[in-house]
Amino acid sequence: MALMEVIESVNNYESQMIERFPEEGGGEIKWGAQLTVRDSQWGVLYRDGKALEVFDAGRYVLTTQNIPILTKFVTQFGYGPDSPFRADVVFVSKRLFPNLKWGTSEPIVFRDPELQMIRLRAYGTQSIRVKDPLIFLNNLVGMQGYYTTESITDYLKHVVTSKLAEVISNNGKSVFDLAGQYSLFSSLVKTESVDIYDNLGLEIVDYIINAINPPKQVQEIMDKKTSMAVISDMNKYMQYQTATAIGDAASNPGGKASDGVGLGAGLGLGMILPSSIMQSFNQSMGQPAQTAGVSSSENSIANKLVSLKSLLEQELITKEEFEQKRDQIIKEL
Repeated sequence: MALMEVIESVNNYESQMIERFPEEGGGEIKWGAQLTVRDSQWGVLYRDGKALEVFDAGRYVLTTQNIPILTKFVTQFGYGPDSPFRADVVFVSKRLFPNLKWGTSEPIVFRDPELQMIRLRAYGTQSIRVKDPLIFLNNLVGMQGYYTTESITDYLKHVVTSKLAEVISNNGKSVFDLAGQYSLFSSLVKTESVDIYDNLGLEIVDYIINAINPPKQVQEIMDKKTSMAVISDMNKYMQYQTATAIGDAASNPGGKASDGVGLGAGLGLGMILPSSIMQSFNQSMGQPAQTAGVSSSENSIANKLVSLKSLLEQELITKEEFEQKRDQIIKEL
């Protein structure tokens, strides 16, 4: 086996968390070899499965003069000043590992005050970094030659999703309000996960919830409830729809008041609407309540539109003036 005289790691892989030299472990390092540790790394010297020392960024010569802890190993095995000794160096990355995706493998059961028991699914991202290289190596990595974020993503995903389930159960108010609580949930999950990450030598830097989704059937119910909230007064809504239909029929170039087509079709809407709605419609126009058909009185909304249409057909007003006046009549509702 070749003696290692220069020990360094040029780790250009974004997901690689550690690199061991030599990869299989237990290599022969020449006494006086140079160890180079970059700003984005820690270097950990191992012998017989034990971490002797952690090196921060810098250049080190592996001798007892610079590293006193090596003395007992040199003495114990009778190495001379130029003899090799069997050891390995593990480089641990300090960089931030962002955008590690997580998602619920099983739905979270949530008791909603309105919809009762529903199942939620959530997904998002988290960012981590190594906080303590010795704990990280001893408790998580072991003797592996390489270790990447892919190796740990599944485990961390289960950690944060289990904590999220607890947080939602304890702090969620309603499925309709969950989106407004994402920041709160994220903060609580980070706090609840600190001890677990500490035991792994890791730090959870960011925890982001992108979405918490109920089943499709529940989403449809939520959409219907929202629609009903928008149309809060059905009578007023029907009044507006009726007036719009009458106005559109009056402005239809193919319909003329004389042949009963066009505006007559719009007026027919009044014949098929419930009398209660037509009553509210007439009252909103300042007319007496009608229970059968549409009034032909001079003050009715229909007659106003008929007169307006007639003026347009006789070219006494322009189309722009007709549309402006028609809109004004409709706005009076």
